[in-house]
Amino acid sequence: MLEQFVKLPIRKRVGIFAILLGFLAIFAGNPYDRSTTRINVKKLSSINVTDENSINVVDLADWIIKGKLDYRLIDLRGSEKYAEYNIPGSENIPVGELFDSGLMRNENIILYSDGEALATQAWFILKADDYKTVSIIKGGIKNWESEILFPELPSNATKDQLADFKKIKEVSKFFGGQPQTGSETKEKVIRKIPEISPPKVIITKKKKKSREGC
Repeated sequence: MLEQFVKLPIRKRVGIFAILLGFLAIFAGNPYDRSTTRINVKKLSSINVTDENSINVVDLADWIIKGKLDYRLIDLRGSEKYAEYNIPGSENIPVGELFDSGLMRNENIILYSDGEALATQAWFILKADDYKTVSIIKGGIKNWESEILFPELPSNATKDQLADFKKIKEVSKFFGGQPQTGSETKEKVIRKIPEISPPKVIITKKKKKSREGC
């Protein structure tokens, strides 16, 4: 069932979440409980998600390389998976902690998980609570791994495919990936997720001012 749900178009997935969340909002128990009153039922029918609300992993990689900082990248997975590997620049916030994480409604928020199901759920919850700019990563971290860390050049590649692979190959190396060529077999290639190195902090010592005069 979950696999079939993930294969549905984004609009249909959000429609299902709308029905479920609307039902939960109507039958919420404590009207003062923040976790059950966040959903505005009147807005459920007006919220839509389109391809404009999703980010391609190649575009995201380009933003990271260029140092674009006008967004917050949120990893919705558990802390163990996040510690194993995460997209550079992301922060780990599980879905249940989104409203207690300090996210601002006017921030540009990008969500991702393993696939798109959990990210779509989080997208809907935030949009229903008046968060202005929220997007999800197409295919989640699985797409990041297949397209950025381990891009493959198909056998009998066309000139356009060769040109595209040449570009993505440099991107992959930037993130410590392992680009695969058509001549390599999957049995021979050991795909190793690159280890995440903490950012280097350069500390400069201030020079003591020499005393003037005697």
